[in-house]
This record gives sequence, C-alpha cells and structure tokens, in this order.
Amino acid sequence: MHYVVNFPLLGSFTPLLVSFTLLLVSLHFTREFGAFTREFHAFTREFYAFTREFGTFTREFGAFTREFMLYS
Repeated sequence: MHYVVNFPLLGSFTPLLVSFTLLLVSLHFTREFGAFTREFHAFTREFYAFTREFGTFTREFGAFTREFMLYS
C-alpha cells in the first residue's frame, strides 16, 4: 500500500521533510529505548546482588537452625 502525502505549499520538499521527520522520531525513540535498557540493566544488577545476599542469608540461617536443633 502506498500513501501520497500532499502539501501544496511545501511542494517538492514534502518527501524530504517527511523523511527527515521520521528520522528524528526514530532517533528519539532509539535514545529513549537506550535509556530504558540502561535503567533496566542497572535494576537487574541490583536485583541479582539482592538475590545473592538473600541466598547467603538463607544458607547461614539454615546452618544456624541445624546447629540449634542439634544442640537443643
């Protein structure tokens, strides 16, 4: 399907203007998506660190519980 954009005041500059506008829009969304991926990457790093700390805590708590049950 092919659409024709007709702006008689702009004349032959219309295809160039439409192309440039689409380029600016795509660059804007690319930059926004890059910022989102950086934020998401930082979040996943923090979440991974939290899960590692929580795993360490549960292992130590399990060892403490076993010792407590053994000597009580």
